[in-house]
Amino acid sequence: MTAPHVSVVVPTRDKAPRLALTLACLAEQRDAPATEVVLVDDGCTDDTRAVAAAAPLPVVVVRGAERGRAAARNAGAAAAAGEHLVFLDDDVLVGSGFVAAHVAAAGPDRFVHGGLRELPSAERLLAELDGASAQQVRERRDALLAGTAGRRHRLVANALERAVAAMADGTLPDVAPWLGCVGANVSMSRGTWRAAGGFDEAYGLGWGCEDIELGMRLHRMGVRRVVTAEAAGIHLSHRRPDRWQQHDRNFRRLRSSYPVPSVEALPELLGPTGDPRRYAAAVREAERTGARPR
Repeated sequence: MTAPHVSVVVPTRDKAPRLALTLACLAEQRDAPATEVVLVDDGCTDDTRAVAAAAPLPVVVVRGAERGRAAARNAGAAAAAGEHLVFLDDDVLVGSGFVAAHVAAAGPDRFVHGGLRELPSAERLLAELDGASAQQVRERRDALLAGTAGRRHRLVANALERAVAAMADGTLPDVAPWLGCVGANVSMSRGTWRAAGGFDEAYGLGWGCEDIELGMRLHRMGVRRVVTAEAAGIHLSHRRPDRWQQHDRNFRRLRSSYPVPSVEALPELLGPTGDPRRYAAAVREAERTGARPR
């Protein structure tokens, strides 16, 4: 068997139906170098193991330490055999060119963000695809990526994704060139991950900011952000009632570590009412006046 060049690291916890769709997408990658999937079982109590065993591709299963997303991603990366690491969440649908696009955009001085769109109707989609064939799953995914799935399944870009895309293509001032290391869909070389020290596990079990923080460290190392639409993913949205409370706790840690305008203004971007232009304006104003964003 050819040694893998790419390792797709997928941390998971109790999302078996969504994970099955993610693995189905990864099973049909085209024009990609030898690839392995490293699944980090971070304390699953559902039938995740059965889903991994039945997946239409080989899956390396690693036991996570149940210390949060940063620790799970690091455990998967440490166990990976590939020289290029792609971090992908367990509830993201990707096209057949996903891995190839990440590899094509790769470089020793860059991290690659593939982009994400939210699918608010994910529960409806899961019900529709229950028992579906691989062909039916592929057709539905392709329709979603192409924007032809109809009104029942509209994709939405959150404020962070809109900001990263706009800063990357120049339609918004690039006030945060470090922003874009989104753990749900990002890649880098193994050497880059190792040199940065991996994800900061001190962010613990709470949701948010552990991937953003890695982006800041990568930027300070001279690693630049690259965005490639060809590696876009569809996030199967789900409810997390205390999402923003968890995020606020982790954001306080991030802000204390990096007291710069582009970090301190993040509340203008992250959150249910985030707005890219308001964020960019707040950063520019703080840089001009020296005042801390409110």
